[in-house]
Amino acid sequence: MVLITNSTEEILSRYEKYMRKAELADNTIKSYLWTASYVISNYDSITRATVLDYKEYLMKTYKKPTTVNQRLQALNHFLKYMHKGAFCVKTIRIQNRHFLDNVISNRDYKRMIGKLKADNRIKWYMIIRTLVCTAARISELINMQVEDVIEGYVDIYSKGTIRRIYFPKGLREELLKWLEMENRTQGPLFLNKNGVRISVNGVETMLKKYAKEYGIDEKLVHPHSFRHRYAINFLEKNKSANSLVELADILGHKNIDVTRIYTRHTATEQQQLVNRTVTW
Repeated sequence: MVLITNSTEEILSRYEKYMRKAELADNTIKSYLWTASYVISNYDSITRATVLDYKEYLMKTYKKPTTVNQRLQALNHFLKYMHKGAFCVKTIRIQNRHFLDNVISNRDYKRMIGKLKADNRIKWYMIIRTLVCTAARISELINMQVEDVIEGYVDIYSKGTIRRIYFPKGLREELLKWLEMENRTQGPLFLNKNGVRISVNGVETMLKKYAKEYGIDEKLVHPHSFRHRYAINFLEKNKSANSLVELADILGHKNIDVTRIYTRHTATEQQQLVNRTVTW
């Protein structure tokens, strides 16, 4: 048993310094601090029983096993930091899916950008075009600068490595023309209505809003969906033996097995395949 005697602020401050020294990603630090804060605030001591109680709470609270496992990984990291690795718990086993879920189709993607352009919502047209043409994560998109477009690429430091994101020729020409109309030569690439860098929440909220307005399934319209679309389109156009390895490099995947999921059908495509095939 470990009694929690120091103040929450003191423990979290030391824990954050420890993680920053280990060069963990900002989002990882934020997630791990949230879990540590919850454990410290809700339990007087760390025991095997309280750890299992927290795991049970997660399983009852969150529907997605992936979310539960993310919290458990954060818990285990904190336990090791507190020198109580013996209390670490196992994550939930997730059955492998043989399809991609919640991926926007090329048809809906083209319909959405067509509607945005016709309605003169050019910034949002450009945001979606940039997501689907660069495979950028939303955290990477909001940090892009005008100068990056002018240069033709941006180097992103994430998880201890540097990944270069290129702006394809067609996209770069569109962005430069738009920036010229906006009379902007520097600063954040995408701004909100107040003239400051757009936020993750701002992008996600507006994408859902426009999806609903244009009659497109909202579940399919989220920032990561366009990254998935990039990956699927890339493999459809590149059939070489090295295409999967090349895609892994572009996406910044350290493990090619993560990239391999893009060789599968989307859930919608798999259902259509079954409907076409099963006629007996």
